[in-house]
Amino acid sequence: MTFRRVGDADAPDDPGILAHGIGEERPLDFHTPDGCSTGGADQYVLDDARGFGIPTCVPRTSCIYGPRQMGTEDQGWVAHFLIRALEGRRITVYGDGRQVRDVLDVGDAVAAYRAVLARIAQVKGRAYNLGGGPADAVSLRQVLAAIEALVGHPLDAGFEEWRAGDQRYYVSDTRRVAADLGLAAPLPWRQGLARLAE
Repeated sequence: MTFRRVGDADAPDDPGILAHGIGEERPLDFHTPDGCSTGGADQYVLDDARGFGIPTCVPRTSCIYGPRQMGTEDQGWVAHFLIRALEGRRITVYGDGRQVRDVLDVGDAVAAYRAVLARIAQVKGRAYNLGGGPADAVSLRQVLAAIEALVGHPLDAGFEEWRAGDQRYYVSDTRRVAADLGLAAPLPWRQGLARLAE
């Protein structure tokens, strides 16, 4: 995938991916021990449905954030950035900060999981990309700017080398999961971030 810079974010050159995100049909390519273990579990769950008829479904979640999350650099980066800012501590960004992710409020994630349970007979054996989608796609730099506005003072942020396996752009194509599960539009990320700050 090739990219272009749009302000403080990277954007894919592919207009379909830019408009809709990355779909479930994209081949999986695991990196890092966490990615490998998550990917392996994904495949076992799908195989349980296919091979044994077990009613299973795989929500492939993107960046989930929300109240009471105590994020770290590796998991829960939105909350991690916000907590560090509120404490006046340094925030380390790996890469240039223009990498884009789609973020999803935990309330929307829970609604999706509940919808999977309610419709498991219809959705068994399927994998869904579950995130905020293109409407909630945001770069790390954009999240930092929004946090700075919320806390009302400049952030102490620095940049380090890219980490192995970090993607420049990942946004979930949520059309299939929204249609199959009847999901409502997710909470806009700026609203969710403000709620998390409270």
